[in-house]
This record gives sequence, structure tokens and C-alpha cells, in this order.
Amino acid sequence: MEPSPTRAPRRTVEMRSPAKVNLHLEVLRRRHDGYHDIETILQAIELFDHLRVTYDPAAGSGPLVDLQVEPFGAVPEDKTNLCWQAVEVFRRETKVRGGFKIVLRKTIPTEAGLGGGSSNAAAVLVACNSLCRTGLSEAQLERMGAEIGSDVPFFIRGGTQLGRGRGTELTRLSPIHNGRFLVIKPSFSISTTHVYNRLNMGLTRRSPTANIRHVEALIARFPTGSWFGINRLEEIVLPDHPVLHRLVQHLKEWAPIAMLSGSGAAVFAAFPAKSERKIAGLEEFVQPDWLIEVVGPHAAGVEFMDEGPTRPKF
Repeated sequence: MEPSPTRAPRRTVEMRSPAKVNLHLEVLRRRHDGYHDIETILQAIELFDHLRVTYDPAAGSGPLVDLQVEPFGAVPEDKTNLCWQAVEVFRRETKVRGGFKIVLRKTIPTEAGLGGGSSNAAAVLVACNSLCRTGLSEAQLERMGAEIGSDVPFFIRGGTQLGRGRGTELTRLSPIHNGRFLVIKPSFSISTTHVYNRLNMGLTRRSPTANIRHVEALIARFPTGSWFGINRLEEIVLPDHPVLHRLVQHLKEWAPIAMLSGSGAAVFAAFPAKSERKIAGLEEFVQPDWLIEVVGPHAAGVEFMDEGPTRPKF
């Protein structure tokens, strides 16, 4: 049936949004706005949530955002969800009318330090830009994303990025193509806000340590035991969670790189593909209800499913 000439047709896109790990995370100082200045190296990985976003330009009644989550209860379906907030920011900045329906299928665990919520928000911004044909640039979408969360701009770019400031000031690094990532998330969760609030910066004023030329040389040999990265938040998280401490120490015995991702509760190890057989020794450390995934690096950010592994075009 042809659409009514008085009603514009609905449009739908399918998206996937990746998780990330922090290959380096140094906290430099607390800012006057309550955030912290950090230095971090963010790497997208091939662990994805999936979204279907539909735009109805003629929707004039009912909710302007209809959010459904699968499995039900995995994350909230209300205004606290970053997908919902992404629509609100997009509508405010572009003045578009109409309604949006979002079906979010979750795989990335929450409160894990893997950035799932921020990645979902980035996917919604990119989807809205395409559906509404607003023609916003990558930089414009990143500015919107920074209002929603510090990791959102990264997921619009994806790949391998050096982040400074709140983590929103990004410098593109050579993409990591080699190695595999073992990601383990126990059944408990950790609040990022709680971890940062417990940081005692004192009079210490740390300096950035990521020299881009040095980092690029290490990326060319990634994963390597000479990797310089640390995660400063481990000072808070690991003493409070001995199971994570034991897990990180065990992973360091066979993987060149092993650490907490973000504020946790996920930990990861990066290792050459030929070492994958060693994962079999982890049974004594993991429980049946824990997430455990072995994935590759992802050279992009959020993607349209019908375009394959390519970055969105702006």
C-alpha cells in the first residue's frame, strides 16, 4: 500500500555499537566542574549491542521516544537510559519533529567499564542524523555526545584513540589490527561515580605520559610486553574486590597486557592469537554466570548494519 500523501513514511536503520577497553587510563586531576582530567587510550572491540531505530516524522501524539530493551530489564527503558537522552539532545539541537522508536538488544554488560551505554547513545545520534537527514558532521555529533557522556564521542569515531580532558578530546591513533582480547565480567557491578569519588588526588599533579610517537611504535607491535599502559583506578577497585585482583594477576602471568577496563568490573587481557589455547586454564577463576568473551579489535565505531564494517559517512 502506498503511504498517504499527507503522512511521511517511517524510516528505520539497524545499528551495532561496540564495547571498548582502556589500554591506558591515568587520572591527572580533579576539575572544577566535578569531572576529572584524564589521559586514556581507548580501543573498540568486537563485542556489540544491536539497535533498531525508527523515525516517524508525522508522530504527533504519544511519547516522542519509545524505548524497548531486550532482554527486558537489562537496562532501564526510561529517561535515565542514554539512548533516550541522545534523542532528547538531538531533538533540542536540530529542532526536528516526530517520534523515535528504539529497540535495543543488549549483549555488553552494564557497569563493567566497557562503555555499553555510551556506545548505544552514539549509535542513536548517528542513526537520528541519518534518519532525519540533518547532515551533521562527525564533530557536531561528537559535541552533542559529550553532553551525554565522556565516552560517547569516542564511539562516534571508534578504532583506537588517545583521549584527554574528560576523555572527549580525541586524537586518532593507528588502528590496532593484531591480537585478541579476553574480556571477563563477574556477576557484580561497580559504579564509576563511586570509584572516582574515592580517588584521593591530594596535592599530586600527575603529568601526561602518552607520547604519541612512542605509542604508535608500540601499536605497530601490539600486543607487546613493553606496553606502557596502566589503569590508575585499579588502586581503588582491586583492593575492594580481591577476586578482580587475583584475576588480573593471573592474566598477567600469560598475557602481555592485562588490567581493569575503565572502573570495572570487567577485566581484560590482550594477547597474540596463537596464545588463545591458554584460556583453557581459567576455569578455576571464572563462574558460570560470568561473562567471558574472546574478541578481536574493532577498527571503527558505531556502524550501520547494512553498510558492513565501515565508519558512518557524515
